[in-house]
Amino acid sequence: LDGGGGGKVPVLAPAVDATTGRRIGTFVLLLKVASANNGPKALDNNATNNNTASSGLVSIVGLSTLTEHLGIAPYLDCDSPPPNSQQVASPPTVAGIRRRQVATMGSFVTPRFLEYMAHVRKRDASLLKDRYDGYYQSLTSEVEDESDVPLFKRRTPRPFRPSNSRGDALLAGIGFNVHIQSLSLNILQEDGSNPAMQARQAAVTQSVTHGAPADHARGFGEKANEDGNASVGVVGDSSKDSAPRGGLRRLESRRLEMAKELDDSVTGLISAVGDHFKSRSQSTASRQQSSIKPSRHIPPNLPAILHYRTKSMECSQRLHSVTWDIAVRRANCFSQALGIAVTSYMASLSDGGPAWSRGFGGVWARHGYLVVFEGLLSAVGKELGMIEDASVAISMLRMVSVVLMPDDTNFTTAPNGNDASRQRIPVPHSPYVRWVHLTSQTTPQSSSKTHYRLEIGLDPSFYLSRVPEPLKNGVPVRFFPILFQMGVDIRQWGVNAGRSVAMIQMKDKSSKGIGGVGGDADTEVGENEPNSGSILDDGDEDEGDSIPDNEINIALNVEGYRKLNAYAHSANPTMVDVTPASAPAPAFDSSEQQSSQQVPQQPLHPTLVSLSEAIRTSAGKMEHAVLDRAATACQRFGGGSTVFCKSGKDRTAMQVTFKQAQFVQRFMDKKDDRAVLEDTPISYENVFAKSTLMRKHGNRIPICEKNAGEPKFAFNPLQRKFMPEMLRPEAGLCTWSKPET
Repeated sequence: LDGGGGGKVPVLAPAVDATTGRRIGTFVLLLKVASANNGPKALDNNATNNNTASSGLVSIVGLSTLTEHLGIAPYLDCDSPPPNSQQVASPPTVAGIRRRQVATMGSFVTPRFLEYMAHVRKRDASLLKDRYDGYYQSLTSEVEDESDVPLFKRRTPRPFRPSNSRGDALLAGIGFNVHIQSLSLNILQEDGSNPAMQARQAAVTQSVTHGAPADHARGFGEKANEDGNASVGVVGDSSKDSAPRGGLRRLESRRLEMAKELDDSVTGLISAVGDHFKSRSQSTASRQQSSIKPSRHIPPNLPAILHYRTKSMECSQRLHSVTWDIAVRRANCFSQALGIAVTSYMASLSDGGPAWSRGFGGVWARHGYLVVFEGLLSAVGKELGMIEDASVAISMLRMVSVVLMPDDTNFTTAPNGNDASRQRIPVPHSPYVRWVHLTSQTTPQSSSKTHYRLEIGLDPSFYLSRVPEPLKNGVPVRFFPILFQMGVDIRQWGVNAGRSVAMIQMKDKSSKGIGGVGGDADTEVGENEPNSGSILDDGDEDEGDSIPDNEINIALNVEGYRKLNAYAHSANPTMVDVTPASAPAPAFDSSEQQSSQQVPQQPLHPTLVSLSEAIRTSAGKMEHAVLDRAATACQRFGGGSTVFCKSGKDRTAMQVTFKQAQFVQRFMDKKDDRAVLEDTPISYENVFAKSTLMRKHGNRIPICEKNAGEPKFAFNPLQRKFMPEMLRPEAGLCTWSKPET
């Protein structure tokens, strides 16, 4: 090798006959490597290389490469092992022997695939960088005045993102239609010295409402590249289904299957190579007698070895391609979910929130901040993909710790020497939050153990007066995220009944018959059946895969229950002589797919009996009680609540107003000040009346106009007919005409 320093070292490579396997000569190679930057540069042994493969996007989003432990080259998303790491340990281990065997088999990808992946990764990395620069510029400099542009038509990065911008790739990292829905109950009291009535805050309830934290821009069907090929179609002619469909949960499940298929193929290759050497060893004696030097070369045309080698390469390439696609998708979805969770956390610190009114700050510091997401999506079509994306993005929040800090304007540089002002992202639109700073740390040798630390710089006076003592002095608070999911519209009804929306719509029209026989009893006076238009809200028809998943809702709810039960035993222990301060913290790192094995099975917490029963009986039906009782439990444990559907404006509005009405009714019906609000029995007839009042005169209709340009909920008569009674709006508040989107 000639590195430019004058010393030349030849490289000797044996020349082997491909037919006989005999060595017939030697190639002498002299490679000259030159740097494009004015010649070669001397390596600095003391320099730290931060651009390692293990610090790339795959590790940052918490994915394990699934190939690192196999020793399969090339190492695209993990660091190459040290030169001596492939030596078999003494005594040898099965894993060590296997890694050594695989290391002798060369690369498991083709040059064409590496070129393709380099193009894809460069493109995606450029998009992420452009997005970051656009967001940063929007926060730190003057942006174009859009005061004359309706909110639902704006497409520049801003704190509010309308729901009809779901498909905009530039805005894919921002949660859309995010609002804090707050209801404050005040008691009016007479002041003898002042004829005016004085208001005293008595109770506050808050929920964050938003659209589904999913990668809407990338879609949920088979993705094509610029050449029209499937996203991983270059891996081989046999990979017809190499681009899985769906959201993250389904993609990651398929990825595990691919890893198992790769492992099996490599095992078959090792076995085929071993069989070849065994068969050749039988002729060693005769070769030695004829003075033929034995060769360890493996002819490339042996059928068994060729089969497993080709299959291993195809599996490796599919796995690498899907891993990158999942990593980008995770980054987009997690960014949205993180913003929503932080919004919920900061709202819980406000006056009347659980941190102050019920002293939950200490519980959060020890056991984590409970944040419960209530999903209203249907398990079919695009919304099934949204469920799959949201479930993984929400579970990723367990890797986040939040630290509240007083703003320190005297900093100059960050620990690594970079400009700290570039790292601390300013928040100019908030009177209390000055900046945020997010860092990630990956545990060595384990790229799946990524943890995020989010520092939030607060106005110093706000920090001193409003942040509870247990959360001061740099105390990190980990998120404890839980998802409960239940479809509540006609599409979910169709999934449960085994029928499509089109079949339901045709049957509904035909059932009215001649003269209106069999008409819809729920249709009110003045409510006409739409002649055309979308059956779905926002005029967003489903495309591609319309196969429903009848099991995902109950699977997610069972996972959610197990996590909530673990949190309940930690934050609200029932054992004698055990307090929240002495109870062990719940398990944060249980994976979404393996929660049943990793989360210890604990007895049913007494406050979750009704939730457990609702989940148990929810198979095959729209059991709204799952969401209702999960929300009540979350409020009992001082957690934050979020509600979402596809757009965060229609079904979400029905759910959040129903929750608010329940809160008001419980407060009004509570007879004893010492009683727990969540245990107060209520009349649901009064709750329904208050829900209607809030939908008609509250802020949800203006939010619809803000997002779609029309001040009505996007439900038609057929949709209303199949919604649960507690979520069914008045007909006069709805429209079935397509809004301008």
